[in-house]
Amino acid sequence: MLQLIRAREGLSRIDLARTLKLAPSTIGIYVDHLVSEGFLFEGKKMAREFGRPPTILALNPQGGRFIGVDFEARNIMAVAVDFSQRPLKQIHQTIGAGDTVEQILVKIEKSIEEALEGDGRKVLGIGVGVPGTIDPAHGVALHYKHIKGWNHVPLVTRLAERFGIPVFLENNIRTMALAELWFGQGRGARNFICLGVRSGIAAGIIINGQIYRGANNRAGEIRDWPCALVPARNGGGDPPAQFATLEEIVSFQAIRERLAKQERRGEAFLNTRGSDAVLAYLVAGVEQGDKDILAMLEGIAEVLALVTAQLNTVFNPEKFILAGVFTALGNQVIERLQHHLGRFAPGGERPRVVNTELGDFNGALGAAALAVHQWKPREVGQPA
Repeated sequence: MLQLIRAREGLSRIDLARTLKLAPSTIGIYVDHLVSEGFLFEGKKMAREFGRPPTILALNPQGGRFIGVDFEARNIMAVAVDFSQRPLKQIHQTIGAGDTVEQILVKIEKSIEEALEGDGRKVLGIGVGVPGTIDPAHGVALHYKHIKGWNHVPLVTRLAERFGIPVFLENNIRTMALAELWFGQGRGARNFICLGVRSGIAAGIIINGQIYRGANNRAGEIRDWPCALVPARNGGGDPPAQFATLEEIVSFQAIRERLAKQERRGEAFLNTRGSDAVLAYLVAGVEQGDKDILAMLEGIAEVLALVTAQLNTVFNPEKFILAGVFTALGNQVIERLQHHLGRFAPGGERPRVVNTELGDFNGALGAAALAVHQWKPREVGQPA
């Protein structure tokens, strides 16, 4: 019931009964329970031409709060949202190049503490978007290569014991896709793919309105997708084709290293872990028509277009949503990507690609949405 009310505005008790195929009296019992618990209220009546106008059910913002945390190798983002999923607060912390796993965990806890402050509403759940591979059944972060020593981290147990609140774990590209589904460019869509480019690259896949995780929770882990750089020629004696992974070409880390290799950029980029300096340099380079930077973006867009065309062949989504570092460049990457899609997916097969509109906190918003939709209210008749 709560998920329906979140997804569709203007629902009444009668609408709920029809949609869920339940008796109006049964719906009435559950609605009354949720109203008494403070999670719903009945608002203004809907206008109609005849009969008694039904009353609209609405989520009560005072019903509680949810916290969402999203992190990767460079940044920790946290948000607090109310029961109606309206954002209340945003927290940003940076991860240093030398931070240990324990130091990062302490920073995550500090971010949650700051998100909790200054509001008396009960916190109902914490959602965490975790980079790399995870075991959601046991709440364990299995591995993430961009943080040294990040292996088999019992994140759910630690945070649940620390805060005494239910904690829900998901891969962070999937929380980014969840954010798009509920708040952003994927709202109203049933099938789309969110391409997240940050320290690494991954794809959050939404099929029929649901996150697709795959058999071993590895769906969308496209970072190791092989991209040919030097194809082999026919005939004896030629060397085999050389390959680089998608992450080695497209990710923020790859961009930073490529800029550092250019003599006039210096070693500053190698010593800078945060994205601000590199992104500022990229934006300035595009605005000034820097040939090296524009050529690099052209090559990145070409590789992204090829991968997008291949994903489109497999999943045939309604759209692709690009999130992460490239959105700071406006339409520079999108326009080049669309151009190259004309080669790889000609005619009517060319997929639609758009930038996210949710900014840097999209993953944290999605993590909060994860907690919202995993949380369950107390059942009717269950003691408080």
